[in-house]
Amino acid sequence: MTSQIDKAKAFHALHVKGNPVVLYNAWDPGSAAIVAKAGAKAIATGSWPVAAAFGFGDGEKIPLDLALDNIRRIVAAVDLPVTMDLEGGYGVDPEQVAKTVTRAIEAGAIGFNFEDQVVGGEGLHDTAFQAERVAAAAAAVKASGVPAFINARTDIFLKNKPDTHAEKHVDEASSAPAPMPRPARTASSRRASATRS
Repeated sequence: MTSQIDKAKAFHALHVKGNPVVLYNAWDPGSAAIVAKAGAKAIATGSWPVAAAFGFGDGEKIPLDLALDNIRRIVAAVDLPVTMDLEGGYGVDPEQVAKTVTRAIEAGAIGFNFEDQVVGGEGLHDTAFQAERVAAAAAAVKASGVPAFINARTDIFLKNKPDTHAEKHVDEASSAPAPMPRPARTASSRRASATRS
């Protein structure tokens, strides 16, 4: 089996400008094995399919311990990089986010999605506060010794927040390697998003 550090490095190497990474979501070891057999270079896990597979709704409704155990089983089933959708980090405070990230890496994940919308609430976290949260996640990654990939997702287009540069501010403040705008609603915003990437 490939080491976790080597899997993380391989996942980073897949991110080449002009050649987007295509990831397929798995929700359990069986679906991950099918995706791997089909020739995937990495496995993603979306929060909704994982939660639904266990009878929970999306939005951190699935207990973190159960979600982490699922990641462990997926990692054991495939010799590929596996990323985890951490939604809002299972906590608001940066300290809690860091603990969640640490646990995800310990479970074998080599990357994760981390969003800026208030899970279970309204709107997005304040940009400066979200930068602190992403920075805490980055610090936890550094402390782990595994070069895990932070996919700093913004739901700015879903929530129609007027500050269309919020994800850029968070990226610059936290050194997240991959800001991820979620999906644009208009042709003009799609063009703006495409220009950024």
